[in-house]
Amino acid sequence: MSAPMLEGRAVDVALRAFPAAFRDQYGHEMRVLARDTVRDAQADGTRAVRAARARIVFDLLLAAAMEHTRKESAMHVNGPGVGYGIAAAIGLPLIIASYSSAGFWSFLSSTGVAMGVESSSYLVHPSIVLIGGILMTVGLIGLVGRLSLGDGPLRWLRAAAIVGGVLVTLGGASMYAYGLPSTSPWRGALDTAGVILLGPGLLLVLGLLVAAGVIALRTRSLGALSFAPMAVAACLVLVFAVMITVMAIGVPIEVGFRQPAMVIADWLLFGSSIVLGVALALAPQPATHRPRRPAAATA
Repeated sequence: MSAPMLEGRAVDVALRAFPAAFRDQYGHEMRVLARDTVRDAQADGTRAVRAARARIVFDLLLAAAMEHTRKESAMHVNGPGVGYGIAAAIGLPLIIASYSSAGFWSFLSSTGVAMGVESSSYLVHPSIVLIGGILMTVGLIGLVGRLSLGDGPLRWLRAAAIVGGVLVTLGGASMYAYGLPSTSPWRGALDTAGVILLGPGLLLVLGLLVAAGVIALRTRSLGALSFAPMAVAACLVLVFAVMITVMAIGVPIEVGFRQPAMVIADWLLFGSSIVLGVALALAPQPATHRPRRPAAATA
């Protein structure tokens, strides 16, 4: 493929980041400007041309982000959104890290030593999942509340958020049974119940994130950050894939969870959850979800 064709294709891809109306109105002029910029750079050699192309694509993507932000001027920090955002940014990553991150437990161990707390206690892990489950549920409820939906679908998604959060929370809380004697039949029963609850709970959370992501992208409920729920869902799938691979190839859990793939997956989930938290902190509640004020009584 020739250089002009590559250049035109790169510009076309970058232009797709703009809103459709903006692209239809200014797309031709921006293509002409990009072509002229590259043509002027040709006098300075190949390296200058490559730098010009890279700068054009970067400038277009930056301008697209600014245009989306301008169009989403209703996005602003709001009190309830900040609470939901913090819960969403912390809850799910905290749960996943407690099951998959050796670095998380190393940090927890060193912090516990400094505070005089033993991180190896059977109370620590279920307590982390319990706290993470509550935060995750609050964050999911906040996410559903920011979607532009009718009352019926809104109730179903809110119920899914609560049920998924409760299943995950109870699944983690079942680990308190490790405090029972090893010969107790309740220990094995509660451990099995925890596995049964945790798996479907996380799958329900994943399904909810996908559904919310599709709705947010279609309705732009979260403005320029409407991609955030789908990004968290994709990172959660990546974490699951790495965990399943580690267990399938027979690598010891302690070794597998220190591998770069697992570390990267955990950090990607944390990063995408922060983006989702920012989106919830900025996105206003749809007008259709706000309580109606009673009409003033007429004299």
